[in-house]
Amino acid sequence: MRRNKSKANNSENKNLKKLLPLFGDYELGSLKKNLTFSLVIARTLEMATPEQFRIFTSFIGNEAILKFLEEKVQKMLSKKDLNYRRLYYAKKAKESS
Repeated sequence: MRRNKSKANNSENKNLKKLLPLFGDYELGSLKKNLTFSLVIARTLEMATPEQFRIFTSFIGNEAILKFLEEKVQKMLSKKDLNYRRLYYAKKAKESS
């Protein structure tokens, strides 16, 4: 049982390390604690590769990103990134219905 938990933590840390290039000002432990901060979400939406974006959403979920897009996004994302993400999630919502 303990070995499985250790493997899960190693896998989680491995994935978080793939996000670190976006956050040179964060350490791994700090990034893990602050994944839902608006600045972290905005930076990920603007700068992440598709792989980094998938990893990020696996940690915080699509609901947190949708909430960010609805409530806090106006001053934090460029119009281009904002429009892209809104289209992305609109398409995703249609596909899941």
